[in-house]
Amino acid sequence: MALFFVCSENGASAESNHISLLNAEREVEILNHCFSDMERFMMRLQQTAEAQSVLNQRKKKRSTKNKKKEAQDDDLLTLKAFPPPEKEFVNIFQKMKYTFSLLDRLKSSIAQPDSPQLLHHVFVPLRLLVKTTGGPELAASVLSPAMTSGAVLLLQEHLTEEEKQLWASLGTNWTSSCSHLGISVPPYSPVFLDGWQPQAYDTDGKPLEDPIESQHKQDAYKESLQKQAQQTAEGERLYCCSYDFVARNSSELSVLQGETLEVVESSKRWWKCRNRFDQIGFVPFNILEPLSAAVSTRTKYFSYTPTSPGGTSPTATSPTVRPQSMGLPLTAMQDEESRVLLINDELLQRLAQRRDSVRPLVVPRAAETSAPLNYHSAAAEVKAWLTAKGFSQQTIQSLGVLNGAQLFSLNKEELRTVLPKEGARVYSQIMVQKALLEDVHKASELEKVMEKQKQKISE
Repeated sequence: MALFFVCSENGASAESNHISLLNAEREVEILNHCFSDMERFMMRLQQTAEAQSVLNQRKKKRSTKNKKKEAQDDDLLTLKAFPPPEKEFVNIFQKMKYTFSLLDRLKSSIAQPDSPQLLHHVFVPLRLLVKTTGGPELAASVLSPAMTSGAVLLLQEHLTEEEKQLWASLGTNWTSSCSHLGISVPPYSPVFLDGWQPQAYDTDGKPLEDPIESQHKQDAYKESLQKQAQQTAEGERLYCCSYDFVARNSSELSVLQGETLEVVESSKRWWKCRNRFDQIGFVPFNILEPLSAAVSTRTKYFSYTPTSPGGTSPTATSPTVRPQSMGLPLTAMQDEESRVLLINDELLQRLAQRRDSVRPLVVPRAAETSAPLNYHSAAAEVKAWLTAKGFSQQTIQSLGVLNGAQLFSLNKEELRTVLPKEGARVYSQIMVQKALLEDVHKASELEKVMEKQKQKISE
């Protein structure tokens, strides 16, 4: 098997896989030694088979002359014909699993042959070893090293049907990634027959981790992010209304600022919601925010002016809905709270039904302060934002599964852990985006204050 070298023209791709040029060269060296050990072991099996064949032929053609010399030759052939011990077969099976994971990590860094082509080269000796050991049982028992998620995907995409049958026969220790095995897998560090050892330190004197063990940690972190995103998507169904909205037709739902809704469907720009009265209809997504975020930033949402003792007209007895400022502190509201009462459920229901014929009031954000990414952004919008910022494909794939709120919750260390190359730059862009959102929030507050003043003047 020829040696494989890092392709300089694929440097950008190597970076996207978080493998620096130095690490890629180190991992190619490890890969080459894995192939060397496989070749040596297969040559030894071939010599064993040849020696056994010669012994069988001699037994059939045994002569009566030179019995002493023939006995000495037979003893030498018997030693050569003795098969390797089981632990040596296990050692090669381990290196084969390790090789699959290395080929995935290096798929953007090697060529002629590339990673998919090299998979087929490994399956030739793998098939022979399984046959030599009497079936797949011994290979199937090899737990460590565990397969990486990328290696499993690489095999799924590029094996032939015949190779897939052999692969499937080896069981979950070969067909499932480490995180899907459901058991603790001991760490693995390959020991090579020629005594060679991988480079242990980088140019700065820092210890270098085994590449496959490092990949397992990255896989585990990515999977935890995906599970967090999935759990949040399933669990974050309660939203708070930022503004009033009055339905214009039977498919829409009238809501009041501060009202809590259950989101039934959150596709596109209109979300199907259910209110506390079990009424269902569509609401603009941009007036909703997760209830967990709203609780920390808002104190009171609805109040009404008590009926004047001398008032007799319908206007005097009708409650007045007064949206509170999102940023209004609790201390500034204490005096007002002594004069108002919280609106009750019946009032909410009557107002929602009464406003069906009124034109909806949606307070838009100022165009000049609008931001392309916010806490309500879906995963697709996060992915588009990362793409627009020029991040690598690996960064986009890693973070593109998160929504806006989850992306903003990551700190610098978490980003640098999963994205060694671009984590700091992603964090910097997130900080800039948060600052833009603060400006948008202040602009929205100013708009509401101005609108309130206009209403007072007109009254």
